[in-house]
Amino acid sequence: MLSLIQSHPASLGPHPGAGQAVGVTVINYNTSAETLRCITSLGACTDPPAWIEVLDNASRLEDFAHLQTHLPALPHTRIRLHRSDSNLGFAAGSNRLCEQLLQEPDCRFIGLLNNDAVAQTNWVSELVNSLQAQPLPSGMAGGRMHKLNAPDQVDTLGICLYASLMPADRQSTTDPYLGPTGGCCLMTRAFVEDIVQTTGYLFDERFFCYCEDTDLAVRANLLGYRPGYTDQLIALHEGQASSKSGHNQFIAFHGIRNMIWMQFKLIPSSIVIQRLHWLLIGHIMTISWHCLLGHPRLMFIVYQEAFSKFSTLRIERSNLITHHRISHKILTIQISKKFYRQGYIRKTIARIFQPS
Repeated sequence: MLSLIQSHPASLGPHPGAGQAVGVTVINYNTSAETLRCITSLGACTDPPAWIEVLDNASRLEDFAHLQTHLPALPHTRIRLHRSDSNLGFAAGSNRLCEQLLQEPDCRFIGLLNNDAVAQTNWVSELVNSLQAQPLPSGMAGGRMHKLNAPDQVDTLGICLYASLMPADRQSTTDPYLGPTGGCCLMTRAFVEDIVQTTGYLFDERFFCYCEDTDLAVRANLLGYRPGYTDQLIALHEGQASSKSGHNQFIAFHGIRNMIWMQFKLIPSSIVIQRLHWLLIGHIMTISWHCLLGHPRLMFIVYQEAFSKFSTLRIERSNLITHHRISHKILTIQISKKFYRQGYIRKTIARIFQPS
């Protein structure tokens, strides 16, 4: 349940550009300074969005007070601040904010931007143009994100699904593009309404966070959408601002469990059979590496939790199959022939043997 805490109407009325039909969601969790920076960057876009829906996801009271006190008034954007008494996670939090935007009849595009990202001035215009330029229904679009502290280095170019059926941030334009990351994307209203009506939800709230964007991208592809991409730099990303660490057990638990759920729930049997050896090797390596890192109990809990939901997911899988609108061979084209992202094995081995 969200509570509307504060609403800032646009002081100069709607902007005449593409952003007039765009709403963007931003979620805060104990990182109000980054959230305020993100909101300000959206307001500085050449075509600023007409709406920004902000959710405070049960942050500490001092962090929420800082966010509420310093929430800016933007010339062409209505900002609405909501608060949840419990942490809904990214998936449920995003769903609630998207529902708020769907109540706006003039909102034709719904965007998501991580609160630790800084939008470039072309964020709205590039993503709207990418959605409108596709010959096939794209539904959703993303673009080039670089690292905030190293702007010449790639952070993510969307999602790549590898031959092991493990997803990761796409690092090269030569890799297949499955779809945009949930932390930087724009969706059409028609796509959001279709995906909710057909599959039951936008983001799978059981995931809480991590891999929920891959789950959405796979469903989009299976429904016949071909997500768009612009190779223009549209945002800079700090990364892991809320979790404060690139490697912790919270991330490992949700990332691995949710990946298993996505694989079991969505990947067509023909593709699983074709890549079964890579899939098994991927899971064996994941378990082995985490055990070597001293986390065998974590792996037991992850796989136990993942397998415990298979009976429910099996029913959902059967229902989703009836809605597939493409041949599964088409999805195969969007899967990389590489086992996993380049350099992953080398970096993992280095982590295992690094001095404690």
